[in-house]
Amino acid sequence: MIIYILILVMTLTAAFASFFLKKSTGGGTIISIIRNKYLYIGGFLYILAALFSIWLLKKIPYSIVIPMGSICYIWTMIIAGFFLKEKISKGKIIGVLLILSGVFCIAM
Repeated sequence: MIIYILILVMTLTAAFASFFLKKSTGGGTIISIIRNKYLYIGGFLYILAALFSIWLLKKIPYSIVIPMGSICYIWTMIIAGFFLKEKISKGKIIGVLLILSGVFCIAM
């Protein structure tokens, strides 16, 4: 059970890493991006997600960890809709359901 919780934490961490990297691009120029604190928050979260992934790969098979990492796409869509006010279409919802069904099959 703890393994599945850590997979959720890993994917959520990676999704927030992408979110912060997106926020870091608000200034437009390379210099403003390098000076933006969100760039470093996103980078740190990506490293943290990678460390979770490495630890999980030691505990469970590669053929389970990597496909379950697709949960990150679901978190990303939720974050984009909630924080960035992006539209969540029917197609995206269908995609989420397909990802969830695949993850469920792998978890079983």
